[in-house]
Amino acid sequence: MMLGTKKGYFTLEAAIFLPIFIIAIAALGYFIKIFSTAENITFSAVDETAHLAAQAYGVKAAPIFPAAVERRLRIENEQADNIKVSRFRYLYEEGGRDGLILLKLNYHIKIKLPLDLYDGVDLESRIKCRGFIGKAALANPMAFSEMETNGDSRIVWIFPMWGKKYHQEECTYIKANAKQLVLTGQIRKNYQPCLLCKPDRLPLGSLVYCFASTGKAYHQGSCKTIDKYAIEIEKEDALAKGYQPCSKCGGG
Repeated sequence: MMLGTKKGYFTLEAAIFLPIFIIAIAALGYFIKIFSTAENITFSAVDETAHLAAQAYGVKAAPIFPAAVERRLRIENEQADNIKVSRFRYLYEEGGRDGLILLKLNYHIKIKLPLDLYDGVDLESRIKCRGFIGKAALANPMAFSEMETNGDSRIVWIFPMWGKKYHQEECTYIKANAKQLVLTGQIRKNYQPCLLCKPDRLPLGSLVYCFASTGKAYHQGSCKTIDKYAIEIEKEDALAKGYQPCSKCGGG
């Protein structure tokens, strides 16, 4: 007759719970991979949509935007495939609000499990925002004689999603952060592509970001070095949007 011992019980418990523990750790790793990839995809899509929203005042149609988003997501997310913009609406009206932008993404995140038990997960992301188009003007239209009068067309700099101050170009706040610029041959000549985000793949005309005073590289908006960025705008438009002069540089 054999009697159970504490050592035997521990061995039995280990045999039961160790596989469960290993499976739980592996599952956690797969979930982290899924969520991190989905987060990267959503961040890049939000970044592109924010840029489009910032330009909405002067861009009345964006037929190539879905293709540009898909291209960027494929370049930056090797763990995902079948990336498709399944729905895109630009400057539409809904629920009494105008200037809305809607982007719907479908994609597949590749997950390889042993024995080909599971090959990934299909996800969907939706982004909805309003373009920077201002509000409907209720005042009387400007007379033609007023249009011929030169107003204050001085260029100032603002942080479109951070704060409500406008600055001079030489302001230390502007110098310390990146500027949003349109990629041209001159920028490629004067700056090197960032080694982290590899913006050299972007076509001319794309939005890039440069630290004009301290940097020697240009970056994509998703680059980890870009914390916030400034754009140039006419002072008159900045005032109309509610921006106030910077207390440090005076705003210009």
